[in-house]
Amino acid sequence: MTKQEFLDVLRAALSGRVASGVITENLCYYEDYINMEIRKGRSEEEVLGALGDPRLIARTIVETKGSSRGNAAREAENHTSQSNRRWTGRDGQDHARRNFNVPVVLWLIVVLLIVILIISTIFSVIRVVLPVLLPFLLVLLAVKLFRDWMN
Repeated sequence: MTKQEFLDVLRAALSGRVASGVITENLCYYEDYINMEIRKGRSEEEVLGALGDPRLIARTIVETKGSSRGNAAREAENHTSQSNRRWTGRDGQDHARRNFNVPVVLWLIVVLLIVILIISTIFSVIRVVLPVLLPFLLVLLAVKLFRDWMN
């Protein structure tokens, strides 16, 4: 099964059972997910195999989102949320806003950079203070040794 076949089966299994906004939202989600996994180096067949049967996914979506029959309020709500996710760009064109998740690797890199910054700041302070502090500590040590020697 190809990605397009997967999405077509998912669309067909959802059609008439949930609101059109829910169908669009889920098709976009699964298409983005498949593309992201392929960019990570996985094959299309491997990703689709891990996802499983699109009809089972559709059944889960229908059970969680409910039926669209006689539910005009949900359709209107989905239409409103879809229109709220649109914006007009500098070119005057209407664009859809895309929600994206920041990958865990990016968060780890940010945390690592912060830790490196903190450690480098600590060592910078030590480097500035050490030339003053080291002679002071040596004098204190000499005084202590001298007192011990005198007693």
